[in-house]
Amino acid sequence: MSTITDQTRAGLRQWIADVDDAASRLPVAGGLFARRWRVLIVEPGQMRYRDGRGEEAVLPARMTPAEAGPLIAALAQSGPLVLRFSSAMGFRRTARFPSAARGHLDEAARLALPRLSPLPVPDTAYALERDSLNETEGWIDVSLAMVRRSDLDHALARAAAMGLKPAAADLMRTDPDAAPVCDLREGRRTPPAGHSAFRWAIGAAALFLVAALGLTLDNQVRLEPRLAEIETPATIEATLQSAIVQARAKGAADPVTIALADLARRLPDGAYATDIAFNNGSLRVSGLAWDAAATLSALANAPEFEGAAFSGATVRDEETGRERFDLTLRHVVSGSEARP
Repeated sequence: MSTITDQTRAGLRQWIADVDDAASRLPVAGGLFARRWRVLIVEPGQMRYRDGRGEEAVLPARMTPAEAGPLIAALAQSGPLVLRFSSAMGFRRTARFPSAARGHLDEAARLALPRLSPLPVPDTAYALERDSLNETEGWIDVSLAMVRRSDLDHALARAAAMGLKPAAADLMRTDPDAAPVCDLREGRRTPPAGHSAFRWAIGAAALFLVAALGLTLDNQVRLEPRLAEIETPATIEATLQSAIVQARAKGAADPVTIALADLARRLPDGAYATDIAFNNGSLRVSGLAWDAAATLSALANAPEFEGAAFSGATVRDEETGRERFDLTLRHVVSGSEARP
């Protein structure tokens, strides 16, 4: 179980490192995720501390940590530190692998180490310099940096004695102050030691999540009850206003208009009146025979109409041959007596 956990953690670290490395190479925003590196150069018989701003201090092997401390303190202390071996202290070989091994280059380098390293494998610290990767015709060429592990351990111990804690270790290339591309300590790619793009993304996502939760809670606890208080009186007022407008319109209309409006409102769906006659409050409605029962039931129960009379017989229309009914009743204006 511990092996699986360790592999998972290593894979996650490598994935985060890949994300940070890709972010540091962006054209504009990459500057946010990269920082100036300090360099501790390991040479035969001495070390050189460079602060990344062009200043350096030479630290001979015979110099004690107490003596080296003031020299280092006199230079800039900001930025991550890389332990960098000079070319005389290490080796660099070009390794070739099939393109199919692109996703497993670290494992391929470990297997190829016996034929690539001039040093005994147990005493070899190595890492691929992936920025040199070149793929052509189904093969991948990449540089492999190597130093003696005993030299690496000794240099790390001396750096620690001087109060320095390297964030990476690599082999010198053209620019002594360049950011490292690999870490000989663990044989992996070196993430940019600036601001982590992955952590920035996680932080931004967390802030957005907290803001969204805060807005949701504020909406449920404060805004929705307040909105209900505001909307309820407005709804009641709108309903009352509509009723007032309808009542005023009805009061201003003539009896025939009122009677026709009430009749249209009270007729059931699917029932039709073909002839309507209004005279001094009396209303005569004619329609097709099959609508008679529904029409009579609807109008007899309506408060606007009273005295519905239906002879119970239907009359055949001589022109169309359809049977018709005749219904007489009185119309009563709501809230008043029937009009004469």
